[in-house]
Amino acid sequence: MSEQATMMSDVAKDAPMAAAAAVAGATPSPTSSAKPKFDLTLYLVTSSTLLPPNTTLESHIESAIKGGVTIVQLREKSLDTAPFIALGKRIHSITKKYGVPLLINDRVDVALAVGCEGAHIGWDDMEYATARKLLGPSAIIGLSVSNITQASLAASTTVDYVGIGPVFPTRTKPDAATPLYPGGVRQILELVYSKRPDLPSVAIGSINSSNIQAVLYKSRPAEGLPLAGVAVVSAIISSNDPESAASGLLSLYKSPPPWAPPPPSQPTVFTHFYLPLILSKVVSIIRSIKEHKPLVHQITNGVVKNFSANVTLAIGASPIMSEHIEEAADLANIVPQSALLVNMGTAGPGERRLYATAIRENNKAGKPVVFDPVGAGATGMRRETVRWVLDECGYVDVIKGNEGEIRTVAGEGIRMKGVDSDSVGGVDELAKVVKAVAGRERSVVVTTGATDVLSDGNRTVLVSNGHPFQALVTGMGCALGSVLAAALAVHKDDKLMSCLAAILLYNVAAERASKADSSKGPGSFSVAFLDQLYEIGEICARGEGGWLDGVKVEFV
Repeated sequence: MSEQATMMSDVAKDAPMAAAAAVAGATPSPTSSAKPKFDLTLYLVTSSTLLPPNTTLESHIESAIKGGVTIVQLREKSLDTAPFIALGKRIHSITKKYGVPLLINDRVDVALAVGCEGAHIGWDDMEYATARKLLGPSAIIGLSVSNITQASLAASTTVDYVGIGPVFPTRTKPDAATPLYPGGVRQILELVYSKRPDLPSVAIGSINSSNIQAVLYKSRPAEGLPLAGVAVVSAIISSNDPESAASGLLSLYKSPPPWAPPPPSQPTVFTHFYLPLILSKVVSIIRSIKEHKPLVHQITNGVVKNFSANVTLAIGASPIMSEHIEEAADLANIVPQSALLVNMGTAGPGERRLYATAIRENNKAGKPVVFDPVGAGATGMRRETVRWVLDECGYVDVIKGNEGEIRTVAGEGIRMKGVDSDSVGGVDELAKVVKAVAGRERSVVVTTGATDVLSDGNRTVLVSNGHPFQALVTGMGCALGSVLAAALAVHKDDKLMSCLAAILLYNVAAERASKADSSKGPGSFSVAFLDQLYEIGEICARGEGGWLDGVKVEFV
């Protein structure tokens, strides 16, 4: 018995399987035929209980196949053996007509009786080796995995594909394991690739039109095979128009996400040799803000609204502080250059729907999203909100926070004193954390402090400009999110470059403000700071870059 058999039990299924095989006269031959080709791109898993009124599973599946479903799994937990076989034969007559493989969930006996292309087994069902022996080498057999251990064991077999999930919490399978979210899917993909580089995978668990592109994008491993497809249940089965539902999902699957444009043909190389070119691009981005006046939709806390709006105006952008969920779609599409800032300074359960709607609408419009996880490590509610935003709301282009907030995002369990952060390691160690989070989320991460750390997972840069007064003005950190959003709105091709421009503008303005004759302390400094933001913008509008002569930038 294999190692997998220690975790799987096949005793309960053996008797009905043997009986059904005998009734059907099914005795698989090891050399009966070649394995049929299969395409996991859009994988339909059935559940008759989710069908709309006055519809049949047969008609629903046929319509879904017309819409682009590439493989079907018949999963009907409540049916007894005889009606399950009868339904399977009716469904198989439909799928065969379109050349789409049909697999039976769990019940290898039913698969044998139906004579379909194979079966999909769960971790607590029949052992894979037994299923393969019964179905023969030509059958398609898939295996569900929900953690690294199961994935490792599955990859040691000759299984044809693995189903990874649940990605999100699901109601179609009450006994489902803990959700993996896209980051967990990526870890399993990397593990599977390390053991069986040719083994395809499909993700399952509450995947629908609102999250399919984020799942595909955020789960993609740095090395190895991406997902070969997505499995859906209610997104098609519950639809009144399964053909359109399937067609829409397939289109989203095949299309690049609007919020993730192709990388630039010549990305900026972040080395000191190229520093003059980098600083020239900084000037160009800030000039573009002045020229295009991008709209920055800010969902932020009441304490900082006035200061954040003034900062946005000072750099030449246009702020709007709207917390009306009904406006989210319009604001995402109102002008060509716009961006969203989600600041969770006053986060609570009531804000979740607003956050999700605004992020998803900006994702659909291809507009940048900046997320500021204010006080992320202070309370359990805030930590859960951060996880929920990053895992379930869609895609954020930039995550900006202080060291404690970013370490919380990294999963280090940091306890914060309100929104304040203490350094718990050196800059080099922090840079590794920032780079890891950026790679995991496929986003740019900006960590503020005495030395700011920016990374897109590949390139990492340290900026040591700024002034201590910045820590003494309420809203100074939060308002930076608006500058990041404005820079991204006018320059999406290289997001790290845009963030560097915003950081240098912000910190050099602080240095210049601290030297102004009028600057005597934090209060007067904040006024001088707004003046300097405006002045630097005017300098950049003239194409001049002398204000960057004292930048302290290190590339690591």
